Amino acid sequence: MQKEEHVEPPPAVEGEIGGLPEEAMEKALTSLGKEVMGCITKRSSEIEVLGGHLKLKLRVARDGSTKWAFLGESTLGDRETERCVIDLAMGRTWPKPVGGEGLAEKAFDVDPTKTPAVLDEKRVKRALDDARRETYRCKKGARGTFVTTAYLKPNGRVVAVGVAPPSETGEAAVDCIVEAVKKLEFGKVGGKVSKLTFEL
Repeated sequence: MQKEEHVEPPPAVEGEIGGLPEEAMEKALTSLGKEVMGCITKRSSEIEVLGGHLKLKLRVARDGSTKWAFLGESTLGDRETERCVIDLAMGRTWPKPVGGEGLAEKAFDVDPTKTPAVLDEKRVKRALDDARRETYRCKKGARGTFVTTAYLKPNGRVVAVGVAPPSETGEAAVDCIVEAVKKLEFGKVGGKVSKLTFEL
């Protein structure tokens, strides 16, 4: 009778993406909200019309540190404020994920002190065509749509710009896009500061 060959069981493999302790994570993200408001308050003294929607996305490493963070959605329109929010998330220690690394997201909505006029893309079509040309080199192969928000003075000069990249890898292109959009001339846009959101 042939002896049965002993087969070792396959090693247990931890999934790359694990789970985060929901309640603890929600508490941590909610407490971050107060600091996010601090970023916005600091800048709204310079930009009264600063406000909008933002969604922070982050990946938590096994030790609870932040592997990456970016704003997957943002109509805030100010890179300085957006960077302040990302830096807050990067500097945090989160509840440790179970069975791999963890993914989390949190949305924030902020009302401006002063409401800007909303500008229609059609009114500045030529400038947006220039923006798409000028920012193409910034993307360096990053795929997807970069949602860009800008505040414009009545003369069309750019006050501030913010960008929501399509993924964490797109974050590397954001500063270049912001600088390119800041240099654009939009022409006269009306009697008060206007807000414009467009895709690149």
